[in-house]
Amino acid sequence: MGFTRREKHIRATRSHRSPKADTNSGDKTPVSKSILESSSAFNPSREGTGFRNCTEEQLEAILLESLESQYNEALSKLVQMGYDKDVALRAILRNGHCYGDKDVLNNILHNTLAYLNSNDSSANNDENLDDSEPIFSDLRQLVEQSLAAMLGSAKRIKPNLSRGDVLWCLVMNDLHVLRASSVESPVLPVQGVACPAPSTAEAVSRFHGGGSDLPVSGFSSHGSNLTLQRPIEFPKRLDLSPSTKLLLKRNVATFAAGFRANSEQLQTRAMSCSSLDSPPVSGNDVEAEQSGDSQNLNNQDSVNSMVSKFCDLNIDESLEFFKGDQKKDEVNQAIVNMLNQIKELENEVKKQKEWAHEKAVQSARSLSNGTIELKLLRMEKEETRRLMKGKHAIEDTTMERLSEMENALRRAIGQVNRANAAVRRLEAENAEIRADLEASKLSASESDAACSNIVKREKKYMKKILAWEKLKAQLQQEISDEKEKILQIQEELVRIKKCQKDAELLSGASLVFFQVKWMEELKAKEEAFGLVGEEQRSKEAVEADNRRKLEVLRLKIEMDFQRHRDDLSRLEQELSCLRASSESNTSPSEGAKTEREAIAKLLQELEKLEDSSNKEVSSDRECVICMKDEVSVVFLPCAHQVMCASCSDAYGGKAKAACPCCHVPIEQRIRVFGASST
Repeated sequence: MGFTRREKHIRATRSHRSPKADTNSGDKTPVSKSILESSSAFNPSREGTGFRNCTEEQLEAILLESLESQYNEALSKLVQMGYDKDVALRAILRNGHCYGDKDVLNNILHNTLAYLNSNDSSANNDENLDDSEPIFSDLRQLVEQSLAAMLGSAKRIKPNLSRGDVLWCLVMNDLHVLRASSVESPVLPVQGVACPAPSTAEAVSRFHGGGSDLPVSGFSSHGSNLTLQRPIEFPKRLDLSPSTKLLLKRNVATFAAGFRANSEQLQTRAMSCSSLDSPPVSGNDVEAEQSGDSQNLNNQDSVNSMVSKFCDLNIDESLEFFKGDQKKDEVNQAIVNMLNQIKELENEVKKQKEWAHEKAVQSARSLSNGTIELKLLRMEKEETRRLMKGKHAIEDTTMERLSEMENALRRAIGQVNRANAAVRRLEAENAEIRADLEASKLSASESDAACSNIVKREKKYMKKILAWEKLKAQLQQEISDEKEKILQIQEELVRIKKCQKDAELLSGASLVFFQVKWMEELKAKEEAFGLVGEEQRSKEAVEADNRRKLEVLRLKIEMDFQRHRDDLSRLEQELSCLRASSESNTSPSEGAKTEREAIAKLLQELEKLEDSSNKEVSSDRECVICMKDEVSVVFLPCAHQVMCASCSDAYGGKAKAACPCCHVPIEQRIRVFGASST
């Protein structure tokens, strides 16, 4: 957004503040405090001089602070009326200017409410406010631009006023542009030359004799005496004699008397100049400037007279008291300091002279514009009269505004109710969503627990499957072992059947006995075949029973073999006896023939018995693995002989091998050598 030349000048003067104003601002009373203590009525004779001592930057800061407080108060009132803070702020930035026929606060409220009511005609006023971008970015920028516009308006009405005078008028009239434009900037009397400079007062106070009997006048804008409370420093520090102190006090009193006389003359001249403000002014600027120049010449004369008073002081007389004194150097230094102070006072007088000249020119210009201000005052009076006549119309407009505000309040209440209903609906939806969330969390926890249980069961079943597989492998191994045992038993059964057939040839009685035994054994074998599919304990019991029976059978076979062997030896003896008897009887006969036949039969039976015994012995001593070689290894602790040496070596390759007969772990193997072993 562009700025005018006047606004740029205002911004430049605001950013570049003079260092002198900053240093003096700390010595004075806070300006904001003086604003609060002053009344709103215009009284230049009472309040003007206090604010005239302020610089332009201080006056501008006062106005900015006051205007910003007015805008903030208007914003708070709009919020109290039911408008949203952001909406009210955007409306103020959009159309809340402070111009109008009322005070600043009412103008801001009136313009902002007019803008809000124009936007409330539609259904969605918030959307319309959002669509229109505010003219100013923030409230500070609005305050600065409003103050710049006020200054521009006042300058257009009274172009002869300086910027500082316009600021002073706005401060004194509470930012009312029309009243500020109609007020004349007061002209300070000439005796107020030394008022703004506190250093001048301090310098003059050093010539005070320590008491209040010699006041220095002329330092007040209204001619009031200014009593300086600071005593002179040199007499106390130098510890001078009473005569020296009296001399210094006399010099100071002389200077004060001359200065007082000059100030009274200047006051009388200023009163004569100020009396020109009461009659109508002709507007002749040349005469005003001439009177200002003559006043400046009078000021110059007064300054010269004050300086001459310093020259008339009896400094040489004071030096006579110090001849031969030890403090001569200190007195000389004090004199030098006093001369330096005199030079400083001369510089201050020059500055105050320039300032007085400038104020005289400003007063002349303000007097030339008196007629214009008088016309403005008359116009304002007529306007006030018309306003009094149109009071009823204003009341009607006020009632209309109140009704509009009530309607706006009703609409705002409706919007609040709708917003509350929407909030309740959203809260209900939020509660439902939270319940769904809790249910989903509960189901998720249940599913996690179920998954963990399933994983545990799966691990458990996997362990069971592995155990079953191991058990299955063991059962398959046992089945294969049982099949081998069944084959062995079948082979043994075949062998027993052969033995049975061989035993039938020996005798009928022995054959019957063997048949019975073999039948029992067959029954036992059949029972063993039937118990193959039973549990391991029954199998072990059957195997133990079979082993026991086999052992008994082996013993019986050995006994039978021994008996057959005894029978064979007996028969051989009988045969030898028969041969001997046959040799003794040389003549053959029929009895001899029968004996020969019986002997031949006995020999045949003997050969058969030998063959069967050899077969039985060979079958009992065969290896259970290769079924060829004779057993020659004893297993301990079971003491079974069921393997040959070669098969035992091959069978012993396994770790902790078990006996194939009793399945007892083999701890030791002993090789034996029998009659038939080589």
